[in-house]
Amino acid sequence: MTESNGDRPTPGQPTDGAQPGGSGDPDGSSRPPTSVAGTLVAIWRNPAYRFIGLFLPYLAIVSLGYPVVVEHFNGVIQAFILATAMIEYEIFALFSDAVRLDGKMIWFGRFVVKIIDECTGIYEMLIFAAAVLAFPTDWAKRGLGLLLGCPLIYLFNVARIAGLILVGRYWSEAFEFMHLYFWQATMIAMITSVWLLWIVKVVQREDPAVSHSD
Repeated sequence: MTESNGDRPTPGQPTDGAQPGGSGDPDGSSRPPTSVAGTLVAIWRNPAYRFIGLFLPYLAIVSLGYPVVVEHFNGVIQAFILATAMIEYEIFALFSDAVRLDGKMIWFGRFVVKIIDECTGIYEMLIFAAAVLAFPTDWAKRGLGLLLGCPLIYLFNVARIAGLILVGRYWSEAFEFMHLYFWQATMIAMITSVWLLWIVKVVQREDPAVSHSD
């Protein structure tokens, strides 16, 4: 006697009524591939990726555009230079009669420094502005960040120059190291610290869900 196999599936025949590659395919191979545009939109909606995608171009614009700003807005730059030199002079004049000012030149005893555009903190403020503008929040908070952060960076830069003058006057052999390495690193730390302070005190204080914003 032979048995009928009518109720048994033949090898390779699907047992759940689904066709190979259909909606019941467990490996999901039937789903259409994600488009490039969809991937880019998903990346853009991620706040961290969007910040990087905006900050790097802004930083490039600052780096390439700063010499142009110095050239075309020389009057403004010179005003910053003279104001910075005057502030440094007034600070040291409070404590010593050995300080003297001649335009951009500051004498402290026999040590003299010349204030140039790189001493004004403008470049550092522009980097800070790029980080603020790239951060995913509303424009009012960005504006407040620039309004409060840039003066803080400028004041820190004034303190930086004052420290360098003291080093040059009393510890001249360490001046080059402090000028070229130590204080440059502290300026980077200052920019980052002011930026993080803005995020914590301004952005997240009013919008705790900022990390999930679009």
